[in-house]
Amino acid sequence: MKTNRSNIFLDSINNYGDLLERIDKVACNDSLPIINYSTKKERFELLPWYECSEYEIISSPTFRSRIFIQNDSILTNFDIKHSIDSLNIILRRHLLNKGKDFNYSDSPRQAGLEVYFDKYTNAKQVKNLLVEISKEFNELSKMTPDTLYLKILFRDRPLKLIPQIPPPKPN
Repeated sequence: MKTNRSNIFLDSINNYGDLLERIDKVACNDSLPIINYSTKKERFELLPWYECSEYEIISSPTFRSRIFIQNDSILTNFDIKHSIDSLNIILRRHLLNKGKDFNYSDSPRQAGLEVYFDKYTNAKQVKNLLVEISKEFNELSKMTPDTLYLKILFRDRPLKLIPQIPPPKPN
């Protein structure tokens, strides 16, 4: 178990690539990276869902247990694309679904977010998204008696979807 905490302050980085490097450096030094960011009214600490790149762990989550945020879009269950403006609705559906809708996670414990930005995206844009996600998550946590988990994986490459091959036509 990692017990050393190492703070990463979003206001001290230049861009998304810098954030990924800092997270990886901390994780590879057997420490827990804690991402710190704030607004004038609130302060947030986020423990990212991340493993050291040297471990070469390959994750293969089911699409319905993840929502993917990249390029100002939210992708759910392989091919359903939403505007980033619908984050509050999608996050609510994803975390509170409990198996009702096949397009979202079966349980809050399995639900996760995967975020990707181009490595040159400035830190302010990353911070704005994280603040929005955190606020929505905190509101959902207040509304439900269940324990919710905010698991965010910071991707180092965009999600590329391979089109499904249609079934053969009957003779």
